[in-house]
Amino acid sequence: MAAADVQGGEERVYATQTKAPTPDYKALLAEAPLADSGWVRREPTSAPPADAKAIGQAWIDRLEQRKALSGYGLSGKGPDGPVSLIDVGMPESEFEAWAKENGWTLPTHIYWTFVPALALPRVSQAAAKGIRVWPASTARTGAQNEALLWGRVELRDGCFYGDTGDGTPQKLAFFHEEIGLDVDAEGYFILRDRVSGSTLARIGEQMNWGGPPSAYIAPELEAEILEKCGPGEILVVGSPESEERFATQYPHVRELRVPPKPPGN
Repeated sequence: MAAADVQGGEERVYATQTKAPTPDYKALLAEAPLADSGWVRREPTSAPPADAKAIGQAWIDRLEQRKALSGYGLSGKGPDGPVSLIDVGMPESEFEAWAKENGWTLPTHIYWTFVPALALPRVSQAAAKGIRVWPASTARTGAQNEALLWGRVELRDGCFYGDTGDGTPQKLAFFHEEIGLDVDAEGYFILRDRVSGSTLARIGEQMNWGGPPSAYIAPELEAEILEKCGPGEILVVGSPESEERFATQYPHVRELRVPPKPPGN
């Protein structure tokens, strides 16, 4: 199904996909990843200097301002120790270029970790034709809650809606930056992991995700979403995965295991 709109004198057709048949996840899971999805680590090579606390705080402030701080750790047992570890929400090469551009020297006493580079665009050319706006974060994802949530995401008239339950998705869905939108060989809109390239779900499938997830929502992107698809409540669905994909990868979850009775009963 599709809906038409007129923009700049041209008719624009927006897509609707509320349900989709399950693809062959066994074959999809067998595909080689586009890139390594592991974080890059850089070990410290020097002892902390006398001004280690000030140096660490300066880097925390810089990364927070850029929305690229995924986490950090302090040495010692109290809250006043110097920064000894920083998780950077940027690929290593991008981080180094940013530091060089600003004339900053990277401290060598800190243990650094960097997110893997993104191999895919936010939205493919094929998918961009059918949507009004792609509601995904513009900052990499840090530590997240891990409770297992479930629900569905639908595409209706070019906008994405989600829920966490049995009802019809009504809230405006919002994804992590590592999630991209594409169209598969059969013409269905799919969610893809932008690092590995893996197909995670077709829009409309029953999905699982960890949560409650959080994400940075840029004010200008939030305004665009509400203008084109709202007004409405934004629901962060984070990094959804098809329930069937998960079960294909871990077949034991299909089995209903009843615990044995206690001894003597």
